[in-house]
Amino acid sequence: MAALLVTAGVVVAAGSAAAEDGGGDGGILSSLTGSSSSEGSGDESDSESGDDNGSDQNSGDDSGDEGDQNGDGQGGDGQAQGDENDDQGQDGDQGQQRRGQGNNGMTQDDGEVDADNEGADVEAAEAADPFPGRDEARNADRGDYVDINQVEANGNIGEGGSFSGGSYSVDCGVSDHNNSDNYMAAPGKKNGAQHVHDYVGNESTDANSDDDSLEQAGTSCGNGDQSTFFWPVLRNINGQSPDEGEDGGSLDGNVGSILKPTSAQLTFRGHGDEPVEPMPTHLMMIMGNAKQGAQNGENANAKYTCSNAQDRVTEQYPICSGGGKLMRLLDYPSCWDGQNLESANFRDHMAFADDDGNCSDGFKPIPALRITLTYDQPAGRTFQIDSFPNETHDPKTDHSDFENLASQDSNDAGAACINENRTCANLPQ
Repeated sequence: MAALLVTAGVVVAAGSAAAEDGGGDGGILSSLTGSSSSEGSGDESDSESGDDNGSDQNSGDDSGDEGDQNGDGQGGDGQAQGDENDDQGQDGDQGQQRRGQGNNGMTQDDGEVDADNEGADVEAAEAADPFPGRDEARNADRGDYVDINQVEANGNIGEGGSFSGGSYSVDCGVSDHNNSDNYMAAPGKKNGAQHVHDYVGNESTDANSDDDSLEQAGTSCGNGDQSTFFWPVLRNINGQSPDEGEDGGSLDGNVGSILKPTSAQLTFRGHGDEPVEPMPTHLMMIMGNAKQGAQNGENANAKYTCSNAQDRVTEQYPICSGGGKLMRLLDYPSCWDGQNLESANFRDHMAFADDDGNCSDGFKPIPALRITLTYDQPAGRTFQIDSFPNETHDPKTDHSDFENLASQDSNDAGAACINENRTCANLPQ
């Protein structure tokens, strides 16, 4: 992926993502080992979810009208992701180049830097078991759920979500297609995510996507924006699985019917005291951490609420009442280093603003993307998002990936909407 040079608002592509972390192998290695960033170790060997994995999903006295969380044998086969040498990374936190070139000591399949060029061992392990650890999978714990009425009225939690100025949004529908790939984290590998993603925007997004294929594809966005937005699906675990016995589905511990959102709002907002700069075309980033359990909670940014209690935000699955609908809030970082379209871990070129919405020195404010997903919620504790098997559907693993393919004219117009305190929608490409 190309690095960027920005001059007078013009973005020029040059160079390689391998050099984005401060030069050479050392910078990338540091970003993966955590020696100079908050990413956590790139080696997540046999890490377990941060939740109490030993507890039963539902005690007998809690089944009632909530349904059986482990009903239909859905947690039974147990699959876990293990993660010791998988190439999926973290849905972005994998420390490999998106195109999988294997430069700077990184192999295509190990998801971490091979500083000593010993990739053969990793490749052998991958060949022996490309989807390790599936025996650890199970459904979410009872403690992963909370009655929304028990959540403190807090307005916002986690990083991002402090907005100011105007906004612009794009209507891309609610669900264009599904697969368990991730072209950013596991380029070229089918079922590279080991959980199913919901996509809107670009209609072609799969394991083999690259800039050329994305630019040639159609889009579900009404204004022709070819950007790709994706996140793990939400399932009713008592429903009929469309992928029983398949990779990404029950083989990886993801069971039940896939719930289509009733709405998917994609909105870019201003923040802080400074005007935002236009978002560059082909900027890629992630939010949240699909492997937060294996990485000790690093970069988790899960936010859930209910449509009739939006001042109460929680990192647990909320049980809504009074007709409220479940909502997921996916807040992206909005401070850009001004140079790189991506980084080896899809994080280092981006940062979150502070509590006032301002960026630290060296970072430029760009529009803050919030994706708001709304669902008709199944009763009780019978729903969960897809996850890597050993993350056991922990709600804190919620995450999302985004590549901006809007035209630069549209990006410029969006920044103007924000800076002029206007509300805009479906800007022409």
